[in-house]
Amino acid sequence: MMQSRGELYLSIHYLRAIAALMVVARHCIVYAHVPISDRTQFVWLGYGVALFFVISGFVMVASTQGRDMTPREFLVKRAVRIAPLYCVITLAWAAMIANWDIARLLHSFAFVFYRDPVTGAISDPVLEPGWTLNFEMFFYAVFAASLMIPSRARLWCVGAFFALILALAPLEIYPPQLQRLAHPFLVLFVGGMAIARLGLRLPAVFLPVGLGMLAFAGELASNIWIAQFLPVMMIVMAARSFDGRLPEWRMPMLLGDASYAIYLSHIMVMQVGVMLVLPALPGLLGFAWLMLVSTLVGIAIHLWVEQPLTHGIRRLARRRDAKVADGSLQSGRHSTAS
Repeated sequence: MMQSRGELYLSIHYLRAIAALMVVARHCIVYAHVPISDRTQFVWLGYGVALFFVISGFVMVASTQGRDMTPREFLVKRAVRIAPLYCVITLAWAAMIANWDIARLLHSFAFVFYRDPVTGAISDPVLEPGWTLNFEMFFYAVFAASLMIPSRARLWCVGAFFALILALAPLEIYPPQLQRLAHPFLVLFVGGMAIARLGLRLPAVFLPVGLGMLAFAGELASNIWIAQFLPVMMIVMAARSFDGRLPEWRMPMLLGDASYAIYLSHIMVMQVGVMLVLPALPGLLGFAWLMLVSTLVGIAIHLWVEQPLTHGIRRLARRRDAKVADGSLQSGRHSTAS
């Protein structure tokens, strides 16, 4: 849980759970063949990804403000948080499917889009939701570089850098993998940074307004700024007005903790459900089963895989750092003695 000056950002934590469940619901509708005449009405549920990106920008600023952190320390912390579970679930998913090869798998582990050497086509990672993590890692790399400049300038420098990338994108001068990253999604990270750095908030009434815009703006405009950026920014800024008043509800807290595991693992539940369960539970019953089981499996993976794995890696890192520090101390003593 993020904490800054004694303030728990429960609003952001709960929004993580909402964002993950939005994406799961969207995929449930796509894969469960729910009897809905027009599924395009629910495309907006997939915009939970946009909400994740704004949250990520917020978290990176909130978790580093007032702290001295080197780019290396930051990237190591992010890698330990993101990579282990992603690699485990990617391997589990690879064991369930056939359309992958070792080169694409290695690119997935490196958080780099794979370019087919024959066709030149850019492929998403082996684990489909991993495409968002490629954007996340790109943002982390840029944010890590910004740690070398004063904190007051980071928002503006990251924003200017992403604006330059987007401005030059139509020229197609980038390598194909970077061209794939030159997407307006980058602005969502900057928006989250701005909310944290500038303390941007809106009255609580704008939370349902933002959700309504998210649900209906896509019907009115294909413009990403109207359909996604404006609504999710409004949602996060309005949710921030609840901080200091929100209780620590047990289930939303757990869902927020498990949101990353739910997001990564739900596609495996979909695969099993479509093959074995949906023929017996069609329509809304199948949708309800997929939502429930995807959530429960994600929670179980969080508790029994993600937490032990992350804690174990952190313990090993602390032991290694202690040995390095002890070795340096011993070396210093010998130098003084000589």
